[in-house]
Amino acid sequence: MKSLYVLFLLFTSSLANAQLISEGIQACQMGKMRAAERLATNPRARLAYPGDASIDVTYYGLDLRLTTTPNNLRGAATITLKSTVTSLNSFFLDLSTASSATEGIRVDSVKVGTQKVTFQHALNKLTITPPQPVANGQALTLTVYYQGVPSYEQESFKFDKHENTADPVIWSLSEPYGASNWFPCRDTPADKADSSSVRITAPAQFISVSNGKLISTTTNTDGTKTYFWKNSYPIAQYLISIAVSNYAQLETPFAYGSQTLPITHYIYPEDLPTVQASLATTPAIMQLFTNRFGPYPFLREKYGHAQFPRNNGGMEHQTISSMGVSALTPAVIAHELAHQWFGDKITCRDWQNIWLNEGFASYGEAVYAELVGGQMGYQTYMANFMNGARLARGSIYVQNISGQQTLSDVYNIFDPNRSYSKGATVLHMLRGVVGDSTFYKTLRTYAATPALAYSTAVTEDFQAVAQQVSGPSSPGKNLDYFFRQWIYGEGFPSYTATITGGGTSATVRLQQTNALSASPASFTMPVQMRVLSTAGDTTITVFNDQPDQTFTLSVRGTITNVVVDPNNWILKNLKTTSTLTTITDVAEPALTGLRVYPNPTAETLTVDFTLTASGPVALALTNLSGQALGQLAEPNLPSGNYSRVFNLRGVSAGRYTITVQTSAGAESRVVVVP
Repeated sequence: MKSLYVLFLLFTSSLANAQLISEGIQACQMGKMRAAERLATNPRARLAYPGDASIDVTYYGLDLRLTTTPNNLRGAATITLKSTVTSLNSFFLDLSTASSATEGIRVDSVKVGTQKVTFQHALNKLTITPPQPVANGQALTLTVYYQGVPSYEQESFKFDKHENTADPVIWSLSEPYGASNWFPCRDTPADKADSSSVRITAPAQFISVSNGKLISTTTNTDGTKTYFWKNSYPIAQYLISIAVSNYAQLETPFAYGSQTLPITHYIYPEDLPTVQASLATTPAIMQLFTNRFGPYPFLREKYGHAQFPRNNGGMEHQTISSMGVSALTPAVIAHELAHQWFGDKITCRDWQNIWLNEGFASYGEAVYAELVGGQMGYQTYMANFMNGARLARGSIYVQNISGQQTLSDVYNIFDPNRSYSKGATVLHMLRGVVGDSTFYKTLRTYAATPALAYSTAVTEDFQAVAQQVSGPSSPGKNLDYFFRQWIYGEGFPSYTATITGGGTSATVRLQQTNALSASPASFTMPVQMRVLSTAGDTTITVFNDQPDQTFTLSVRGTITNVVVDPNNWILKNLKTTSTLTTITDVAEPALTGLRVYPNPTAETLTVDFTLTASGPVALALTNLSGQALGQLAEPNLPSGNYSRVFNLRGVSAGRYTITVQTSAGAESRVVVVP
């Protein structure tokens, strides 16, 4: 007998101790929460979200002059807008008013062409009277001249320092309500400008970074340098950004067909050596997401990262994610890069639908985990998300937003368990319902849909795409039930599965409750059931649409076990009881090819198996709820007899299933740990 000793590592303890909030979620939420919390606790800073509906902004052009001795911003914001009403006599832009004698923005003048126009700046509104009424659909271009130090209370624009040196850094992070802290705008994600530009003049030792493509750099005679960035794609106001410091630059270009996309990383010189390896993963993640989501949305311009202080985490500014040093890891890089499709190319139309940004970007982390860790890496990542999702309260659609930027509003928008973890889990469940091919086709179609691409979306838009791609013909593929319960409902199902019968037939009674909410009282879902028998494994999908429902499963061979939701596709709690006659008998079945011994055992378990032909082999150890405790795969073994040894020390008492999958089929045995 060919003998190969393998110590099968069990991941039970690592899964149990996994953080409920992923690295990407922590980083992405961090800065948004910090800035928004300051806004929420400062009533003077609150703006009139969602802004003035009588205007539609089509262009932002910012010309910023920055100094650090003293700290000061002098700006000229050129804005083109259209009237959405019959006769626009007056309108307002969101712009924070001064919070003190030393902090805040003060407006010097507003001009239309060369003509100064009447304005009033109070209560965080810049109210402007145009020279003459503006007709519906008519465009108006104006320039607002302003200066000051954006309020520290909002922390959406800051004159700052590196963590470990005294070098200056100037940065912005405007989501959700912070853009109006440093430039006049309509501060709502629903109103995306068609394009934008940012011109930054700062001391010559600094590199100034913003969205889009670098058009020019100019060295001025006064010791300053001007960087002119132009973005030619639609952009939400909160995705416009600046980052200014004495950056070192790292280039990791991405080849797309005959085109080369610049990927440029602007990093503090003292930190570049420690993060360079992580940054080098960006092109591979870009390739992965290109395959999964479609072409990178801003191919005419660039992608990259600009470092800002550590406690800001990560922020998906369009074409240039801002990252703290602790966020420069592959998981966070994946999260923020996924946002370029979901959040930047397609932006949630309102903050109630924030899951379309954050749930999708969080799922991007799991897609990357699947690339580097295979199925086990993906399942572990999703189990982590599910642990957080079980703690979520309220619906994923954030119903409880007052619009007054209260602390409760802010936390409800960026609740890590709800908007991030449960949002990602919904996509995981959708993948389980429609299958891999249809799921990724849905994401690609959604990102490419003309009415949504480079625009905004709500849940119904994504649902319509998912329904169109999956088709209504198969049971469970009409997805209205899915979105109604998982996006607008609360909680998750707690299943009790009672398995009875024997021989070639088993009966599964599936009962469920929702302990967190009466809406819904129960969940409708296709549920996979893996039937283990002496003839091999068979997976049967049943459609569970009742709180108490019984299913009969028939297969060839004597049934040894039934595992409900073996691949953990459903967010749930599950309790399984079984009175199958074969599962209570731990004597070795009279089968050739697969032997497990000693059984029962709490020490080591030996698994002998025979390959009748060369090929791949995979071993899996699962509990009766279908959770994989570990997997082992070997891509190609010659025919012959093999032995594997599993260490079961420390495994909780109970029944487990060991499955060996070969090219000839799968065989399983029940293992008892006393």
